[in-house]
Amino acid sequence: MPAFMRHILLGFIHLYRRFISPYKGFSCAYRVHTGRCSCSALGLRAVRWHGVAGLAVLRRRMFLCGVAHRRHAPTRASPPRRPRWLAAQRGESSIDSDTPDCRNVFDCVDPGCCCDVFDWARRDRKERREESHVHLPRR
Repeated sequence: MPAFMRHILLGFIHLYRRFISPYKGFSCAYRVHTGRCSCSALGLRAVRWHGVAGLAVLRRRMFLCGVAHRRHAPTRASPPRRPRWLAAQRGESSIDSDTPDCRNVFDCVDPGCCCDVFDWARRDRKERREESHVHLPRR
């Protein structure tokens, strides 16, 4: 069974390298930042050498690649906020306040769905603060 899984994982990595990587730029951020092998090359080597356990090595590298990308990617402007009346018109929950926007709570399948308020920006800032201590080697 492990040999079968190894071949499936290697096949997925080869499919990624063949069909997805050319459209995103052929190189990961970790490779550009450090000059070492790309994530897919490391993934191939780790899965060939360790089998399915090589996914742990690949997972760590993908995390470091994401850190390198977020540190060196140009910052983009945040999208404009939608007016509250437009969100209420569409039946969406309000992102700006803790009060539910639903006109009738009984229309909801789940009673808690009206009160879902996501603060993605705060979560992103927290993740970036935690990532500031991650060491990325230089060239």
